[in-house]
Amino acid sequence: MAKIQRAIIIAAGEGKRLRPVTLETPKPLISVNGKRIIDTGIEALRANGVRDIYIVTGYKKELFYEAYRQAPDIHIVENPDYLNGNNITSMYHARQYLHGAFVLEADIIIKNPGIFNLSTERSGYMASWKNPATEWVLDVNKDKRILGCDKKGNKEGYQLFGISVWNEEDGEMLAEDIRRKVEDHRNIGIYWDEVALGKLDKYHLQVKEIEESSICEIDNLEELIQMDSSYSHYLQK
Repeated sequence: MAKIQRAIIIAAGEGKRLRPVTLETPKPLISVNGKRIIDTGIEALRANGVRDIYIVTGYKKELFYEAYRQAPDIHIVENPDYLNGNNITSMYHARQYLHGAFVLEADIIIKNPGIFNLSTERSGYMASWKNPATEWVLDVNKDKRILGCDKKGNKEGYQLFGISVWNEEDGEMLAEDIRRKVEDHRNIGIYWDEVALGKLDKYHLQVKEIEESSICEIDNLEELIQMDSSYSHYLQK
């Protein structure tokens, strides 16, 4: 089993749902119980042999430079278009690193580093079985090959959580398909995941099943306060 040694972390967004906290600090750099959200992913990747981590920044990019200027394995990639489109713009600027890489959203708290210790023969998405799954529900066959994706959800199925792995071949194909979407078609209003999930006859993608407890997503200020009460004063403003 080939070990993935590269990762792309998408961290360009404004984190509007966590305002006013994110008026000062980008969501990935928010500390939750003493540890920055993004660092849970970085530490988990490092624990599984990932040697080069590319963080795609936009909003308050200077704070990422400051946080990781002494980390030789961290490379900052700037997305100057983060305000003008969806996250496909971030992947467009990092597409050259997609071959043989993990990709994850920077605002996911990783609780189980073992999720990055997996087979990389097939590319695919980490997902958990939920009933109901609320969004991004994958249709799969008996071998867990992904056959389709329903962004609306509200049905039983595997729900993806913004973490994927790409082997060399698929990563190179995806990089080119993303380039075409952005440069040739100017389609920058979509999620980058929709590129591969929209061509499942071309990409053989599998569900990499994980326990939902392996990760944690904080979607709003109330959920942040539930996890770390030190932010409760924001509700009083």
